[in-house]
Amino acid sequence: MASHPADRRAFLSTASAALAATAVAGCLSDDGGADDAEEPIVDVAEATASEGETDPDAWADVDEIRLDGYVGGWVGVSPDHVDRIENPTLVLIEGNEYELTWTNQDGVKHNLAIHDDEGEVVDEYATGVSEDLGATTTLEFVARPEMAIYICEHQPAIQYGEVVVLEDTDGSATH
Repeated sequence: MASHPADRRAFLSTASAALAATAVAGCLSDDGGADDAEEPIVDVAEATASEGETDPDAWADVDEIRLDGYVGGWVGVSPDHVDRIENPTLVLIEGNEYELTWTNQDGVKHNLAIHDDEGEVVDEYATGVSEDLGATTTLEFVARPEMAIYICEHQPAIQYGEVVVLEDTDGSATH
């Protein structure tokens, strides 16, 4: 008996859906081997939608920033006032040196780049690409006034955050 084309399409559709669900479940498992002291947020939806603290006083002594990278967005880890904030606004002081460290939390291809208003990378401030679950990458940079956003160039529509660079009014910038 010959198989009917509609039956074959239904079978292939069901098999494809099951395979996709299995692949997604495998990507979300927590056995990626990342020996991090902090437990990652498995679902970016657990992050708040707020931009976090943008008061310059809260950012005055910050020189290290940590983010977790997911296809759904960057999720703040530290400083404390960006913890669990999705795509937090980063408030920087012009001329200060910073370390921005991010961890790949979903095993998908990510990088982090700092762009200006024209969509161009500022002073080659961009990390290499990582698609290894648990891989950590650090970008060292000096805050410049033309910085406007930080972005994953592989998921630019959903994995980006604003950068606000304040003028160094007291001359304390570290170079």
